[in-house]
Amino acid sequence: MATLNDPIPQEWEAYVTQSPIALEVIQDVLYDTLTYTSATTTELIFLQNTLSSVKRDLTNMVLSGMLPNPESFLIQCPRFYVKWAATALTGATFAATVGPDLVLLSNTGIVTMQFGTKRYGPYPLWIFTAGGGPDMRGFSMNATAPIFTDYAQLGGPNSPLFAMFPHMMLAPLQSFNTTLNWPSGAVTLGAGNPPLEWVFEGQRARAVS
Repeated sequence: MATLNDPIPQEWEAYVTQSPIALEVIQDVLYDTLTYTSATTTELIFLQNTLSSVKRDLTNMVLSGMLPNPESFLIQCPRFYVKWAATALTGATFAATVGPDLVLLSNTGIVTMQFGTKRYGPYPLWIFTAGGGPDMRGFSMNATAPIFTDYAQLGGPNSPLFAMFPHMMLAPLQSFNTTLNWPSGAVTLGAGNPPLEWVFEGQRARAVS
């Protein structure tokens, strides 16, 4: 039966300084947010930020690239989310902003996941969505001088998610990260520098308080 101290040599078991405690399993996520800088960024490494350095809306990692002992995490679904806000644009500029930017980022990006010494990928970025393919909306408010509200996201109410099966388990203090890179070079965006969020959805085992 696994304990907090596994794996250790059997002859050391009489000398451990921490005792096994009960664990509970909850539905949870791990997430981290980094900004893509237009025409500059070619690589982003997620899950390295911590709550001691950034706000909770950007990450929920306590340690950089690992879980504290005795926590572990079962990854069931990875997700990619673009934290764009809707923008008001004229008809002439509507086609050169959020929607095309989202397509450029997702079509040219590559995902690699590292768990300990094992690497998974590369995968095309577009299959890791927040709920599906590009979801773009436009609304004209004036027939003579059109103004559009422009919004796009990788997601949709009926879109399937990329599930990691078999699931991947993150052990306590095991190093991990997710890297997004753009091997063909930095993408030039029309809508500025979007915050990109990487999420592992699954189950967290933690100590019972």
